[in-house]
Amino acid sequence: MEKLDLRLSAAADFVKEGTVAVDVGTDHGYLICYLVNEGICTRGFATDINKKPLESARALIKEMDLEEEIETVLTDGLKGLPEDEIDEVLICGMGGETIIGILEDADWVKSEKVHLVLQPMSRADMLRRWLCENGWDIDEEKAVEVEKHLYTVISADYIGGKEIPDDFYCLTGELSGQSDEYAIKYLRWQANIQRGIASGLLRSEKEKEHALVHIQLADMIDEQADEMENYI
Repeated sequence: MEKLDLRLSAAADFVKEGTVAVDVGTDHGYLICYLVNEGICTRGFATDINKKPLESARALIKEMDLEEEIETVLTDGLKGLPEDEIDEVLICGMGGETIIGILEDADWVKSEKVHLVLQPMSRADMLRRWLCENGWDIDEEKAVEVEKHLYTVISADYIGGKEIPDDFYCLTGELSGQSDEYAIKYLRWQANIQRGIASGLLRSEKEKEHALVHIQLADMIDEQADEMENYI
């Protein structure tokens, strides 16, 4: 089996031991095979909406002699799965909006029993906001860099209730305050994005006030990154 890349390795680190996991959009099945083979999960489900990647996952599962422990399911998101059996929901390598859509279509995940491990490829800010506003507590995050691209991996538990996060939190999440070089790089990247948005808005006199909001956010994020650098 190939070694997990840093994104999937960080996701694996967040999975609780002795659980049953579903790997949504499993692709080649690397993550779920690793989790079961290493004894972190007792059983697992590998799902994908497309046949070809699921066939690749089946081949790896067979190669690793895990056919009794891992079931492959051709499905859209979390549809048609045995809800009562699953403790861990892993969704890695999709856009934040897509992840939200999958979770919205599976109301059963709103349970203290279910733990989420999410790795958005885009719109992490939107995903953080949705989680907070829909009863999820983001307890931990880890930033990683793969082929010069920065990503975050999110761990979240359902606690019920609603929380309205501010824009700063939506952009930085639990990475803010970490003494980690990749967390700092992630914050710098987010600050640059905000400055880029502001630059575009400043081309219109009507959007000047809106642009200042993004500049203020960028300044706040950079200040936080400066503080974090002092602890490395």
